Amino acid sequence: MVGEQGGNVDVDVESGVVWGSDDDEVGLDRDGFVVSEVRLTSVHNFRDVAGPGYALRPSGSMARGVVYRSTTLAVGDEDLAVLERLGVSTVVDLRTGAEIDKHPDVVPAGAEYVPVDVLGGHTSAATLTASGLGGAEEARREMASTYERFVVGDHERRAFGRAVHAVAVSSGPAIVHCTAGKDRTGWISALLQLLAGVREEDVVADYLLTREMSADFVSSVRTYVQAEMPDKLEAIEVLIGVEEANLRLSLDALAREFGDARRYLVEGAGMDDAAVDELSARLRRG
Repeated sequence: MVGEQGGNVDVDVESGVVWGSDDDEVGLDRDGFVVSEVRLTSVHNFRDVAGPGYALRPSGSMARGVVYRSTTLAVGDEDLAVLERLGVSTVVDLRTGAEIDKHPDVVPAGAEYVPVDVLGGHTSAATLTASGLGGAEEARREMASTYERFVVGDHERRAFGRAVHAVAVSSGPAIVHCTAGKDRTGWISALLQLLAGVREEDVVADYLLTREMSADFVSSVRTYVQAEMPDKLEAIEVLIGVEEANLRLSLDALAREFGDARRYLVEGAGMDDAAVDELSARLRRG
């Protein structure tokens, strides 16, 4: 079977946390130490949703250390200690119940675990990979449909609203994740960035960083599929790929249906407007 979580393969990712003391550089953890970079060894594609502190419109930068994104949180003891050192207080799991049962999260001590199934019985790359699929064209159609439903699907919007609400009420840093950390996680990360005021071109570039962050994992999957099920290789490559065109489908639908991320969250996802505005302020610096 082809899995999509970071714990299934040996991923060569720089590990550890670099601590500094300049609170103008990046966000603070609960102990007042500055986190300039975080890399985990037991999961790939773990990173700050704010990136390096993306520039905002009309001014300022996105606050670091507020929200992190990840794959399945199958962390080892050392990485768990890193997350606890960061003061993570909320873990928002966007996976289905079946995905969670198969690969439960390892939740930092004291953190609230919030499962939110954003698919509602529909498919994603992770669920298609697990349940079987046809050819590459079917995979492309399913991926396109998934990204459009993130905006036009009533269930999906409401679920993303619950997930963003969990981030909004978190008392400390939050982690949002799905299985591979690219589709469901990619969309909620884009929403948070847009809400803060990150330029769309930076949102797209950050989404595409998953290609780099998951390169070793994708290579391992490709090698396995080539050896064990070569007839499925093209379709699997579609599902584990990160394509700008997919995110553009969501962004175009967002602009068409709601105009911006705030209206999406308030009018489409059912969030309280004050909570959205408070979160937007937390996500900005300067």
